[in-house]
Amino acid sequence: MCRHSTHANPADCASRGLMPSQLFGHTLYWHGPDFIRGDPTTWQKELPIIPVSELPELRPTCLITQDHNVEWYNGFSSHNRLVRVTARLYRFIRRCHKTHKRSYPSYLQSIELEEANHSLVIASQRCRFSNLIYELSTGNRVSSKSLNKLHPFLDATGVIRVGGRLRNSALSYDAKHPLLLAKTSHLAQIICQKWHLGTFHAGSRVVTALISRQYWLISIRSVLFKNCRACATCVRFDGQTPQPLMADLPPERVLCSRPFSRVGIDYAGPLQMREMSLRKSRSYKVYIAIFVYFAVKAVHLEVVTELSTDAFLSAFDRFVARRGVPSDVFSDCGTNFIDADKQLQKLVNSPEGQITIAEARSTCRWHFNPPSAPHFGGLWEAAVRSTKRLLTRTMGHHVLTYEEFVTLITRIEAVLNSRPLTPVTTDPSDLDYLSPGHFLIGQPLLAIPPRIEFDSNISIKGRWKLLDQCHQSFWRKWSAEYLTTLNARTKWTSEVPNIGTVDNQNPPLLWKMGRVLELLPCSDRMGVTVFRQNRPFRLPPSPFSA
Repeated sequence: MCRHSTHANPADCASRGLMPSQLFGHTLYWHGPDFIRGDPTTWQKELPIIPVSELPELRPTCLITQDHNVEWYNGFSSHNRLVRVTARLYRFIRRCHKTHKRSYPSYLQSIELEEANHSLVIASQRCRFSNLIYELSTGNRVSSKSLNKLHPFLDATGVIRVGGRLRNSALSYDAKHPLLLAKTSHLAQIICQKWHLGTFHAGSRVVTALISRQYWLISIRSVLFKNCRACATCVRFDGQTPQPLMADLPPERVLCSRPFSRVGIDYAGPLQMREMSLRKSRSYKVYIAIFVYFAVKAVHLEVVTELSTDAFLSAFDRFVARRGVPSDVFSDCGTNFIDADKQLQKLVNSPEGQITIAEARSTCRWHFNPPSAPHFGGLWEAAVRSTKRLLTRTMGHHVLTYEEFVTLITRIEAVLNSRPLTPVTTDPSDLDYLSPGHFLIGQPLLAIPPRIEFDSNISIKGRWKLLDQCHQSFWRKWSAEYLTTLNARTKWTSEVPNIGTVDNQNPPLLWKMGRVLELLPCSDRMGVTVFRQNRPFRLPPSPFSA
């Protein structure tokens, strides 16, 4: 490709154009450049080549043209204030006319407010529906399919209204033909905010019905939803707390251990008990202390007369005397449990040289759930529900004596320890099921004892090995059949970010608003340490909202 100079290029004469008077004697057009008529040996045969390193850098520039529909009243956040300011501006303009001699009162009249609101609607429509106004004014068909369904038209004042199908109804003119507003219009947003506050934060159906009497907002539900999300009051009351992913089971639930070596404690009640079987005997409140074995859900029930620390220590002492000393005890943050833990620690750290039996029973570790986290004790909460269900259906409205009540509680304990841990099959060759009683006495507590003929030739050591093999077979069946049923998460299956906490003690209007700067997971994975006002707080992960 060769580059020809304009002074030596005859084609430029035709492309750039010449006057007829110039064309008649134009030498370049009729005879060509001067060097053609000369000696060919003098023609330039090689073109000068510029090195690549000396070529100037050329950078392409990409420009995008975009229409910005900016409404001049975007700085207003109140529809009433916007209308009143616009009405004042129109009154000032009318007063500036020399021929205008009308006097106005100090307050704004309703006709002035209607005129101002009408002008704001026209300004919003010209900004958002310029193509629609052109199509309606020229008589062309509406190109937008969504707007064509509304059958819009221009009224006498030049504003777009919805045609609809209610022309023959008894509604007002504004209700039959409401003013059309776009969902992205700032005017539509502040109108929704006005009616949202005017209806005392009512639902979207109420606000939609009230707005539709005068305006037709395209996608009004999305506008109202966005407005509610921007309302601090609605966010406080309507905010939901997403639950985090359900955690893995603790080692105490999935590892083999001695029965009742790791237990959870909770109370059920209050219930009524009477002193004696006489007709006019006095009745008083009693409670049930429930001890749940973590591995196989075995239950131990104790009757307690009050919620004091001494009453609980007595029940705990009876439990230890029959079931043995637990290595780990789990409970909520009840005052009786906390005080009991403190008293047991005092017994362990007593300066006396000889450790008594009561002190030896207190050598267990106590674990408390985080505050406001009842789901951490779901295992014993389920035991409380099962106990109360059997108790209320058996007792009804009767008030039992102490002997009757303790007997009933003991039988309920036997029923709970005879429940199957796995679904019962209909296979005739496998009618025996695994229950918590198998780990306590070798069979369900309510099962009829089988008739066994003892072989006198088996030694005591051999019989002990036989019983140990039976016990180990229970644990193998527990690992193969029961643990697999705990693998699936029945709820809280999605992971959500932990952002803030929810105060369950105060109403939403009294919640303190702030910013959480740092979330530190605890070492035991049972909560989150939050630093607030230079003080650490241990909180459970469940009340965290996203």
